[in-house]
Amino acid sequence: MEWQIQRNAPALGTALCQLHDIPDGQGKEFVFGSGDHAFRMFVVRRGAEVWGYLNRCPHFSIPIHVQPDRFVTSDHSLIMCANHTAMFRYDDGYCIDGPCRAASLDPVPVSQHNGMIQIRSGSERRDRHEIHV
Repeated sequence: MEWQIQRNAPALGTALCQLHDIPDGQGKEFVFGSGDHAFRMFVVRRGAEVWGYLNRCPHFSIPIHVQPDRFVTSDHSLIMCANHTAMFRYDDGYCIDGPCRAASLDPVPVSQHNGMIQIRSGSERRDRHEIHV
């Protein structure tokens, strides 16, 4: 998994936030470390399901968002790169429209259990609400 070899990547099992901290249909960024080597990821939520991705557009390897925690289209149906208007599906990060069509966001496996979102550990069962990668 590419995300784990990034400098400042969070450990498996790292708690990120409560589910209610991310409004339904929206996203939230999480940053570990600082400066040029900060590990930047985001989580998007739909109901009790959550998905995590590196905050890096596959088109030019720049952040997906321009404004804080703005990762989705206005109708909350897709993840959108604010720089290139590339459109990605929530459930697998696949680009369905834009300059990086057919590319995908890099997943960071997250899960939600008892209202807590965390980096999924290798021992967690997949029958809880979690990322589908």
